[in-house]
Amino acid sequence: MDATGSIDSEFASLAYELLDNTSTVVYAKDLNYRYLLVNRKFEELFHIDRASILGKTDFDVFPLEMAEAFQENDRIVKESGMTLRCEEVAPHDDGPHRYVSVKFPLRHRDGALYAVGGISTDITEKVRAEHEIASLEYQQNLILDSVADGICGLDSAGRIAFLNHAAERMLEVSSAELEGRCHSQIVVPPKPNGLYQSDSEPYPVKAVLNGNTAIKVSGATFRRRDGTLLPVEYTVSPVCHNGVTVGAVLAFQDATARLKQREIEQEVQTALRIQVSLYPKQVPQIAGFDFASFCQPCSKACGDYFDFIPWGNDCLGIAVGDVSGHGLGPAVEMVATRAVLRTLTQRESAPHECLNQLNRILSEDLPDDMFVTLFLASLNTRDRTLSYAAAGHEAVLLRANGDLCPLKSTGTILGMQKTAVFGCGQSVTLQTGDLLLIATDGLAESTSPDRKLFGQARIIQVLRQHQAESASQILHALMSACDEFRQSQPSRDDVTAVAIKLVE
Repeated sequence: MDATGSIDSEFASLAYELLDNTSTVVYAKDLNYRYLLVNRKFEELFHIDRASILGKTDFDVFPLEMAEAFQENDRIVKESGMTLRCEEVAPHDDGPHRYVSVKFPLRHRDGALYAVGGISTDITEKVRAEHEIASLEYQQNLILDSVADGICGLDSAGRIAFLNHAAERMLEVSSAELEGRCHSQIVVPPKPNGLYQSDSEPYPVKAVLNGNTAIKVSGATFRRRDGTLLPVEYTVSPVCHNGVTVGAVLAFQDATARLKQREIEQEVQTALRIQVSLYPKQVPQIAGFDFASFCQPCSKACGDYFDFIPWGNDCLGIAVGDVSGHGLGPAVEMVATRAVLRTLTQRESAPHECLNQLNRILSEDLPDDMFVTLFLASLNTRDRTLSYAAAGHEAVLLRANGDLCPLKSTGTILGMQKTAVFGCGQSVTLQTGDLLLIATDGLAESTSPDRKLFGQARIIQVLRQHQAESASQILHALMSACDEFRQSQPSRDDVTAVAIKLVE
């Protein structure tokens, strides 16, 4: 072998050593895209030795879709005669990896193209890291712009660095307009003696920037773009690096809604006091009868209603009603219904006539999405007879001998159909030991954690078990059974019940 051949051999050996010790994938293919050369990294990653791959194409080694992509890039180099930089995906044991491939023409000394070479660098981890950084930045911005609180970032000098969307909306200004401006553009210092403090005097923001821990401030005001003041509650927290305060974050809430809510709560409390004052102060004390009542609202105000109304000679009106929904609106309508019904009982002698009149009035006054169910009975305490009318409401009479006598509804709900007509239920004569229960649907429709209903059957079961007890003991047993059935579940509706037992 001549000297030139020896040098070429040593160079080839050196080249193979370099190729086999690089972390990139190196390969060459002839003009029919058959492999001429692969390095050790190729063998390791794709589990094929170089002796086996020689003469094979990508279709013999890789999945069809990947092989087609590889060969298309090789074709571009072959036909253009120019270097191509592209991204490719290759299969690994832990899933597909992304590569940056540089593919280039290989030529003889006379310039004739004889092969396509390639060097592919795995950029999967780099891409993943970039995606993670981008994802974190996106999530951070998404969180900042999704929270309802206004967020304002300050640098160490108290200059505004950014506002999130909520802050921009509440202050009616863009982040770009305030960037680099002093925070006093928005934060109004306290007002001792009715005067604003100068910016040189200490207040929460400056205190935190000077090294204090987070400070929460109530009853503050921020300045909008047009100079008007926004009532807020805010917390200013330090941003620290290596123990040094390098900035602060203001997190603030528009206190307008809170102040409005306070007004509403005061109104609710007023309505509740009025409502409670209208409930009977005590149950009737009538010889031979034992009365008991129970009312448990599921919110501060109650849409349920019960009443005992003097109704002519020897008669007592008993009303139990339920306005749809719960809260302040139904509570207000309940008060109005009570007032109208009490007026009607002064001029009508029969329960069904009262309901006919009441329905016409409520149909005109109630909101379209609201209605009332009502059981109205007239109890003659002298001859112990009960007549009633019911609008979408039922009661149950448990006889002393154990017989069950349902008192069914005699008409539709009140307030939905102005021309609705309500009939009179069958009059019943009561005897010693009989028990009458009138309850709103919040009792039967109480639910257990697995969403089962307490139901009418359980109500009857409790009544039978405690029928020998007093009316108040019976109601107590009924409510205890219902609470036990619900377990920790809160009541989703108001619960009201009236029990009447004949004791002699």
